[in-house]
Amino acid sequence: MSTIYIILLAFAGLGLIISRPFRVGVTTTIGAAIVFSLVIAIGLIFNIFYPIFMAFKEKDWKLFFKIWWRLINGTYTFLGDVLYLGFAERYDELGNVWGEWVEDISTHTEHTTFGDQRTTLSASIGFLEYNKLHMSKVIRGISWLLNKAFGQTRHAIGSWERKLALKRLEEENLHGNK
Repeated sequence: MSTIYIILLAFAGLGLIISRPFRVGVTTTIGAAIVFSLVIAIGLIFNIFYPIFMAFKEKDWKLFFKIWWRLINGTYTFLGDVLYLGFAERYDELGNVWGEWVEDISTHTEHTTFGDQRTTLSASIGFLEYNKLHMSKVIRGISWLLNKAFGQTRHAIGSWERKLALKRLEEENLHGNK
């Protein structure tokens, strides 16, 4: 078991050295864990008493359940977002990094976004749809599977349009963040 830990530590160490996005991700995660763990810990204690207090204050016992419903539903929404945004979309990015082969066997076009970092496989397929480039049956099949996996009807082109919109926002740099 210690060999696995050594391999994981070496992989993480290499990532910290060679990849700025990985470094930023690690430091941001640590910072967020510190800040938000404190907020959540205090919130847990606070919300033991707050619904009871508000129910007495407002003389409405339904308020007790409304507050707890909001807390429980919000927690499940967070977990859903972690799974969707934190895993499903990020895994889609990894699929694109390793998906250069999709371009090679499926389209007559070179220099697409297949294989690019911070681009999802969905967006790369959407790039082909958006620009009305040739798409083989393989790509159309993958696009259909993505629609099913993400529960949408035009997931790929929507992913590409979202990437373009986010790029415009970053270029405008509305708040001067780097």
